[in-house]
Amino acid sequence: MAKFQLDMEIECDFDLLGIGSHVGSHRMAWELNRIFGWQLVFDQEIDSRSKDVETRHIVLRYCNDEEGLDIALILNRVPDGVLATGAASLDYLLRLGAGILELEDVINRIRKSNLVTLVTKLNPEQAGALEAMFELDR
Repeated sequence: MAKFQLDMEIECDFDLLGIGSHVGSHRMAWELNRIFGWQLVFDQEIDSRSKDVETRHIVLRYCNDEEGLDIALILNRVPDGVLATGAASLDYLLRLGAGILELEDVINRIRKSNLVTLVTKLNPEQAGALEAMFELDR
C-alpha cells in the first residue's frame, strides 16, 4: 500500500521573536513594558514534554482590543529543558499578532536594551514552538 504525506504550509497569524537575556521573566517584562508602554502581566503556565521530562513555562501577556494587540512573552529556557527545541539557546519567545506592529521597529527597539543580548525573528514551525503558540489561545 502506498504511503501519502500531507505537505501543507501552516499559516500563522502571529510573528515570533527569540530573545537572549540574562534577566528573569519579571525583569524582562518590566523592560518591554518600559520600552513599548505595554502592561505585560502573568497570564498562565504552559506545559511542555520532551525526552520524558515535563517542563512548565511562564507566560506574561498584554492584550489591547482597541489597538488590536495580543503580545505574549514566554519563558523558553527553564532548568529542566526548553519549550522551543529549535531555539534552545534563546531565553524568551515573544509572540506578536501579525501585521499589527512594524516588526523591524520592534526588533530594533528591543536591541537597544542593555538587558538583551540577542533578538531574532523565528519561524514557529522550525523553532518547534508552533503547538505551544496555539496552546496560548485555548
